[in-house]
Amino acid sequence: RPSTSQLAEGGALFVRAGCGACHAIRGTAAAGTIGPDLTHVGARLALGAATLPNDAVSFGRWVRDNQRIKPNNRMPPFAIFTEPDLAALAAYLESLQ
Repeated sequence: RPSTSQLAEGGALFVRAGCGACHAIRGTAAAGTIGPDLTHVGARLALGAATLPNDAVSFGRWVRDNQRIKPNNRMPPFAIFTEPDLAALAAYLESLQ
């Protein structure tokens, strides 16, 4: 189970990395309209239009390497994130129920 600090770091990373420019999360400053609304993404059964199961490992894989997983989707890959960054971001996204 992720710690409170890991969830906070994941949320902060979401903001710092500019994810909210494309994605919305209701109740936050993230108001993008290009990508899917992530308000309840943690409650979904799958990610990437049913390409991956919805779990923390898949969130990390999707963020880092989505073009290899589902070519020509609208999201650019974010290979810049470290493993701890991806773990925090994935924990945050998975917590959005």
